[in-house]
Amino acid sequence: MDPRFPEKSFMINWLKALLLSPGILFPAVYLLLYLSISISLNADFKKNLCRSFKSATGNTWQISIQSLKAGPALDSVTLDHIEIIKSPTERDKEKSAGRTVTIKNIEIPCPDLQKLLYSSTDRSAATDALCEKILAEEQLVQ
Repeated sequence: MDPRFPEKSFMINWLKALLLSPGILFPAVYLLLYLSISISLNADFKKNLCRSFKSATGNTWQISIQSLKAGPALDSVTLDHIEIIKSPTERDKEKSAGRTVTIKNIEIPCPDLQKLLYSSTDRSAATDALCEKILAEEQLVQ
């Protein structure tokens, strides 16, 4: 055996210890939590937000969101490229096809973002709060 190279079992044990150390384990768990929240936001939460926005405006407005991103500290949500479309009423159909408001991005504080994955009541409360903030932002843009 060559004295310059350590034994194979020593290297395998050293790599196992490195991967299970707190310096690697904690960032890996945080990254897993962050990615699962981001995937959940872009799939299910975005659909619920669109549905909640439509019901909050009495089915007269529709919303289209390109993407939702969680903040790095899981304390905010950034909504990118929001289009708010007013459905034309019967008397507006003769005049125009409707009205569209575009908002480039909004960052909304959401302190308990990690709880959205586990609690449906927190999820519905968060969608209602986001709808109110989007409506307030839409009023500022007009």
